[in-house]
Amino acid sequence: MKDQIRIYDLNSDLPDLEKKVVTLGYFDGVHLGHQKLMKRNVDLSKKYGLTPSILLFKENTSTTVKDEKRYLSSLEDKVEILSQLGIKTFCLVNFDENFMKLSPKDFIKTIIAEKLNAKIIIVGDDYRFGYKASGNVDTLREYEDIFAYKTDVVDFEMEDDHEKISSGHIRDMVRDGEIARANKYLGRPYKMRGKVIHGKQRGRLLNFPTANLEPSFPYVMPRDGVYLTITNVRGENHYGLTNIGSNPTFEEGDDKKIETFIFDFNQSIYDENISVEYIEFLRPDYKFNSAEELIAQMDKDKENGLKYIENNLK
Repeated sequence: MKDQIRIYDLNSDLPDLEKKVVTLGYFDGVHLGHQKLMKRNVDLSKKYGLTPSILLFKENTSTTVKDEKRYLSSLEDKVEILSQLGIKTFCLVNFDENFMKLSPKDFIKTIIAEKLNAKIIIVGDDYRFGYKASGNVDTLREYEDIFAYKTDVVDFEMEDDHEKISSGHIRDMVRDGEIARANKYLGRPYKMRGKVIHGKQRGRLLNFPTANLEPSFPYVMPRDGVYLTITNVRGENHYGLTNIGSNPTFEEGDDKKIETFIFDFNQSIYDENISVEYIEFLRPDYKFNSAEELIAQMDKDKENGLKYIENNLK
């Protein structure tokens, strides 16, 4: 997929003359509402012979968007998901002080017109931009004739309770362990990428060897507990159980670990990059009285996980 896309750096590359349909926003999680914007982008691009494109922020640990410290998706995740939705050109910009101080007009002139050569801009109803978020949809429409583009506004996608689907709400669902509900509005399982690191190998002694994940990005951490998951190792998917917590049966403290027991898998994968997709919350994290009690519960967890797979995923 990556050989079919273009990555364009607004901070260092020359202005790009390719005529584009550009979707604007932050797109954490690329949920169903975001996907509606992307479909509109691809449809209009085909209709007018333009390139389906998107403006994305580079990852910057010193500056955060909307005061968040943890997110649903990294830049790598977004590029992967959005390219599958048909976006071809990814325009990256630093979310820094210079960018944040751009007035709405300067943003339109410098970013939209000069650097992106955008002919159609696609946004959601509530899109805000420019210094202190002072620009909105009306601002975009005000400058259309001056800078030779058109604005296309897409309605929200709604949750079952008639609240609009939002990244913030989905982050709360993940934190609360409402993984199935979060996945419904993401349109796919919530996923973390990272590297397998050495742990205390206690799982191996319990006959439940685990891969300890060190996330490669500040992902939103699901509620402590046991989840049915799908782990991708070397391009292949495997069902398993993932425990998030601090091992209260054996240890004191709040040091969170992400440990995955992969069903029917016995290969060494230390220092390898994997991803873990969360399918269903099975139970909270408990402190057991003995290792034997823990093993018995883990056997039940595996049984429950296999039942869920049989009843819902086959």
